[in-house]
Amino acid sequence: MRWRTIKSTGLPVLMIALLSLWSISPYGLRIEERFGLEALFWLRGPIEPPPGVVVVAITKHSAKALGLSDKLYEWSRDIHGKLVENLTQLEAGRIAFDVFFEHARDQAGDKHFERAIRGANNVFLFVRAEREFLDVGGQMEGELQTLLYPYAPFARAAIGTAPLILPKVPARVNRFYLRLPGHSERSTLHAATWLSEQANPALAAEYLASLPVMPLLNLYGPPRTITTVEFSQVIQDPSSVAELIAGATVFVGYSANQQPDQKDGFYTAFTSPQGLDISGVELAATAYANLAQGQFLKEWLPAYNGLLAFLYGLVVYYCSRRFAPLGSAIAVAGLAISMSVIVYLCFGFYQLWLPWFHTVVVMTLLCATVGMWLRSRESDFQQRLLHWAFGKYLPQEELQKLVAGKSLPDRRDYHHSVCLVTDAQGFSRLSEQLSPAALADLMQEYYYNLIPPIRQAGGIISDVAGDGVIALWPHLSPGTSWQTLHAVVKKINSNIDNFNQVHPDLQLPTRIGIHAGEIVLGHFGALDHHEFRAMGDIVNTTSRLEGANKMLGTRVLLSEECVDKEDAQLRDLGRYQFVGKNNPLRLFTLWESPEAELKGLFEKARENLEKGDLAQANEKFQCLLKRFPEDGPTQFIAGVLSEIKPDSEISHGLENGIIQFKSK
Repeated sequence: MRWRTIKSTGLPVLMIALLSLWSISPYGLRIEERFGLEALFWLRGPIEPPPGVVVVAITKHSAKALGLSDKLYEWSRDIHGKLVENLTQLEAGRIAFDVFFEHARDQAGDKHFERAIRGANNVFLFVRAEREFLDVGGQMEGELQTLLYPYAPFARAAIGTAPLILPKVPARVNRFYLRLPGHSERSTLHAATWLSEQANPALAAEYLASLPVMPLLNLYGPPRTITTVEFSQVIQDPSSVAELIAGATVFVGYSANQQPDQKDGFYTAFTSPQGLDISGVELAATAYANLAQGQFLKEWLPAYNGLLAFLYGLVVYYCSRRFAPLGSAIAVAGLAISMSVIVYLCFGFYQLWLPWFHTVVVMTLLCATVGMWLRSRESDFQQRLLHWAFGKYLPQEELQKLVAGKSLPDRRDYHHSVCLVTDAQGFSRLSEQLSPAALADLMQEYYYNLIPPIRQAGGIISDVAGDGVIALWPHLSPGTSWQTLHAVVKKINSNIDNFNQVHPDLQLPTRIGIHAGEIVLGHFGALDHHEFRAMGDIVNTTSRLEGANKMLGTRVLLSEECVDKEDAQLRDLGRYQFVGKNNPLRLFTLWESPEAELKGLFEKARENLEKGDLAQANEKFQCLLKRFPEDGPTQFIAGVLSEIKPDSEISHGLENGIIQFKSK
């Protein structure tokens, strides 16, 4: 039992601990970002982006409106110079290009763009970072990161250059870099832009250094959620966007999947079902807005997340083990909903990302399943234990009621039942001869031969007292009951005969009485003592039948209520009336004599008796007694008839064909 307890408690706790450790492993965190974080963004939905951040989108629509080629590398830098001049006139705060100006093109256009950058004095240019894997002896041994700077005159004219690197896990963007990996002193484009706007650059740089290298992006929504204007609109009608641009930080780059000459889309939690991804320039603007507003997502240390998942898993497991199935389901559902609400509120109002997928989804399903399964196993084990312990004393249906109700049922059942009563002849003598221990061992063996045939035939043991057994068949119909009981009686007689052969000095010949009628089955008693038993006249009458075997010299007596009168194996003994009973019973026993002549003569003598022809009956029974002196029923009836006196009480009863027993 101790090992069972250890397994049912220690192993689930170990499982919860291992799952908690898995949830904070690199793979577990990646899965949490993939499913948990996306679910939280989906539940929260898009939110209003902060003002002061604008994306100038380079799209096919702009190229067509300006009469330019769909291929960006064919554009003159003159158009970018015009853009910077218009943004400067509109009083843009900072201008960050997510466009790589690698080489010189037409001289006039390049000069125009250079003058515009220098004149604006607020332009950041994009630096491309390329990774090259090192091939050493045919094996990839690490990588080399190279920075490609924009065309030198442009770079010298700008106030700064910075790379834009967005980590993909594996292709989904959830975070942004503040510093170039491997170059802690080199800020990324959005971080450098924000840093240049701060009044105290040293203090701002210290703040950036205190943040994680890769904070979580607090996405505002699907593509174009950040305020976006067309490149062509700024060129052709700058006044229409004057209110948006004034004082704003502007990010210029490709928008979504509408780039003229290359794809620059990233898969995020808000990627549309149509496959429209958010562009790199929008993500840069989002990262900048997160920094400017201090709204990037915060997260706990992995150890805290693991501890939260572990504690939550323990509570779910406890509830699923502690309560019944319905209560457990309600408790676990309540815990899952409550934890989901807490995680959502922390995410939506405090920008704190707590693990939801592993904590609520995985832990709830796994811990609740394991807890309910173990509870079911323990419940089954306890029920089997109860059945093993009490199944020897109660019928299965009654035991099920007790197990289900956990108390004694109030209802009592009324049945038309067949009752069987047995009694061992000579038990009193043996109880005086044997010690209590020896008597107990003998009776245990005796009951082993008596009770199994009853139970195997569907009988209910109502009572076992000393050497007697009371058994019931509540659902047997009177007309067919003998088909079942005949096999039971035959098996009991065979078993008892074998028992008596094994114990020749301790024999217990057994008498059987069988009757049918109405009974009440239930628990009777008071306070702390109850017994399951049958109440009704048939129990007493059946006991009388069993006792009448001694007077009639038979082993089995049955009433007409539970026999097939046409059965040739049964012997009709006539009608008898017990002392204290008003209604006589027709009794039957088994034909055990091989003499066919006895059967015929006995039936004729019984018919004379039932017709009230006492003289003829007496003559025939006296004749039968001489020819078959060992026949018990003949001895008893002949003895009764020999005591007949005119006008006696016995004579009056016999005239009606009813034989009265003188004692109980």
